[in-house]
Amino acid sequence: MKFFFTYLTLLILTANTFGRAKTFSREQMAQDIDTLFATIEKVHPDMYAVYPKEQLDKDIERVKAKLAPSGDIAYFYKQVTPLVTQLGDGHTSTVPSFLGGKDFANALLFPFSVKITYPDKEIFIQGDYTQTQNTIPIDAQIVSINSRNADSIAQKMMNYASGEKDFFKTKIVTQLFSSLLYVLYRDSIFEVEYMHNQEKYSVQVKGISSKERNKVASQQDKFNAVPRCKNYSFTTLPEKNIGVIEFNEFIDMGKFKVFLDTTFRRLQKENVGNLIIDIRKNGGGDTDLGEELFQYISPVPFSQFSKVVAKYSDIQKQQQKPHYEKMYKQKIVQYSGLKKLRFKRAFKSEVKSELSTPNGTIRTYDISKLIELRENNLRYTGNVYVLTSHASFSAASVFSWAFKYFKMGTVVGEETGSPAVLFGYMLSQKLPNTELSYTFSCRKFYNYGATDENTHGTLPDHEIAAEKALDFTVELIERKNSKTILNLY
Repeated sequence: MKFFFTYLTLLILTANTFGRAKTFSREQMAQDIDTLFATIEKVHPDMYAVYPKEQLDKDIERVKAKLAPSGDIAYFYKQVTPLVTQLGDGHTSTVPSFLGGKDFANALLFPFSVKITYPDKEIFIQGDYTQTQNTIPIDAQIVSINSRNADSIAQKMMNYASGEKDFFKTKIVTQLFSSLLYVLYRDSIFEVEYMHNQEKYSVQVKGISSKERNKVASQQDKFNAVPRCKNYSFTTLPEKNIGVIEFNEFIDMGKFKVFLDTTFRRLQKENVGNLIIDIRKNGGGDTDLGEELFQYISPVPFSQFSKVVAKYSDIQKQQQKPHYEKMYKQKIVQYSGLKKLRFKRAFKSEVKSELSTPNGTIRTYDISKLIELRENNLRYTGNVYVLTSHASFSAASVFSWAFKYFKMGTVVGEETGSPAVLFGYMLSQKLPNTELSYTFSCRKFYNYGATDENTHGTLPDHEIAAEKALDFTVELIERKNSKTILNLY
């Protein structure tokens, strides 16, 4: 029941490739629009929380009436996605996985990666994938592309990012910038105006294929010795008495348990007094990993949620079956003898109850019982800090909320990307005609201690730009250590 998928990861893994695509009739596209929203309504626990049904129905009919006689999947995505993002749920979205298909292999993309600031929506060059790699300076600010003002481009792209918060949607747009630029405008040559050192320049650049872009990126990574981003890693700053866990994704409980045991043995052996847990790049995953980490850092019993609202449907039941099987395999190893037999019976009864619940039923479950601390001779007793960003989403946001609520340590950075009451347990489907992939929530979760009035994410104890959060925290620890030393004298 406590399982989330990371939306950011899903988007980042989508390849940016384009070409000549199959087209669909107006009737086929209209049918897919109807199927899309009928499915979401069947599964979602509160589909109209921020987008009233009457208004949505009017907007759907307006979009259907304006459909072209035919269009490819990218055209369809362009028409339907702004309707989906209006639902205001970061786990309910259309997914541009078609951009990785052979139909779009020959399209030419904007040959730069960018950073988009919040709230200004200013666009800056972050990476150059042209052959010369010096066409536009890194950190130059884009003024316009093909006579379209940068701020208007960014604002238009915001309609194509699902999320509860604009700052989180800005992160999505940053990741999808080249893809969205193609979907929205279909340009292959780019006249770019930019500012650098307070001077305005103009340059024309040709788009590049996804294959070429990936090749250049690979060469750059090799030249710069860029390490592959791991789901979780640990380093120390021994001269500062600090350990740092970089926690980028809540996946693979088996590997995570091994990682935690190894990491906390080292913390104990080296007597490290301060631990920083960095979830600034973490887009979510399985919240059970958060519970496992809390068993090493929490001084008190804890819980990540107080209640969950569930809606039942055939789609939800069908896609939940593999989850039940996985959960059973994980739990059964904890028991033996009579306890195993009782667990089997209880589990079978619970699964039968879930799968036999009538479709359309909405149930609220109280899951506020605190999780007791198990015996753990590696439990950490030093100072703990969690680093957050606007991109800390879903399970990462839930983790940081519980960390702060139960006073496990100090939160440094930015408000997280998910609110304290959030939709989740993301399922996925493909539309029958266009085969556009889409995702949707079937649960509504309440972080522990949160109510419907808590529309914000985890608020940091020290609010600081995400890129400065680690340096700030190290300085914070050093000041605290200096003060402690002075007090000794």
